[in-house]
Amino acid sequence: MVRRLSAAPKYSGIHPDTIAHVVHQEAAHAANDADLERLARLRLHKVVADYLLTARPGRLLRGLDAAVADGPDAVRAWCRTTLAGHFSTAERLPDLDEFYPAMFELTGPPADIADLACALNPFSLPWLRAATDAPYAGYDFNSALVAATGAFAAQTDPAAQVRQCDVLVTPIEADVAILLKTYHCIEDRLAGAGLRLVAEVAARLVVVSFPLKAMHGRAAVFTRPHIDALLRLGDERGWAVRRGRLSTEEFVVLDKEPSGGPQR
Repeated sequence: MVRRLSAAPKYSGIHPDTIAHVVHQEAAHAANDADLERLARLRLHKVVADYLLTARPGRLLRGLDAAVADGPDAVRAWCRTTLAGHFSTAERLPDLDEFYPAMFELTGPPADIADLACALNPFSLPWLRAATDAPYAGYDFNSALVAATGAFAAQTDPAAQVRQCDVLVTPIEADVAILLKTYHCIEDRLAGAGLRLVAEVAARLVVVSFPLKAMHGRAAVFTRPHIDALLRLGDERGWAVRRGRLSTEEFVVLDKEPSGGPQR
C-alpha cells in the first residue's frame, strides 16, 4: 500500500517514510485493506495541505536568477513575493524584519539551527542571515518544496542546507531547533506527535511558534491548549520556558539545559 500511494501523482513528492507512518497509524482504525487505503488517503490529503500554496512548487524559482543578478535588495523583494504564496509565510511578512531578532533575543546566539518541517521558510534566509551566521539546515517531507528551497539556498546561501526527511521519523540534532507554526499541524496528523517531537529532538533549545489567528481570520483558539501542553512538559522535565509575541505570531522557547528555574 505504501508503494501504491507513493506512486500516486498526488503523493509522489511525499517522503515514503511519511506515507508509511500514516498507513501504520491508520491501520489501527481500518476494517480492511480498502478501508485502510481510504483512511490513509484522507489523512495524507490533510497532511499535504497543497491548498496553502498559491503557486505550484515548480514555479517557485521563477525570476530568482534575475533577482540574484540585481543584488541583495532584489533577492529580498523576490523572497517577499515568494513567501506571499503560502498562507503561513505570507502571514509573517509584517513581522519579517523583527522575526529573527525577536527569536534570538529569547534563545541567545545559536551554534546551529535545524528548521523542522520548514516548508517555504528557507526563503527567509536573508533575514536570518541579518541576525546570525550560524549553520542552518531545513527539513521537510515534501520533495518539491525541498528542491525549490534547496536550489534557492545553493544560489544565495551555500552554507545553508535543505533536506528531505520526515522529522517525526528521522532523528534530528541541533543546538537550536525551530518549529514554526507547524506544531498544531503535526498534532492534527497524530495526536501527541508534536509534543513528542519537542521532547525527543536532540536540541538544547526548541522554539515553537503559533499563529495568533486561524485561516478564517478569527483568533486561533487551538493555540492555548498546545501552549499549555508545552508549559506542562517544561515543568515535568525541569526545563526553562520563555515566551515572546509579535503582531502575528507567538513564541514558546523550551530550554532543555537551563541555568536557572523555569521562566514565563
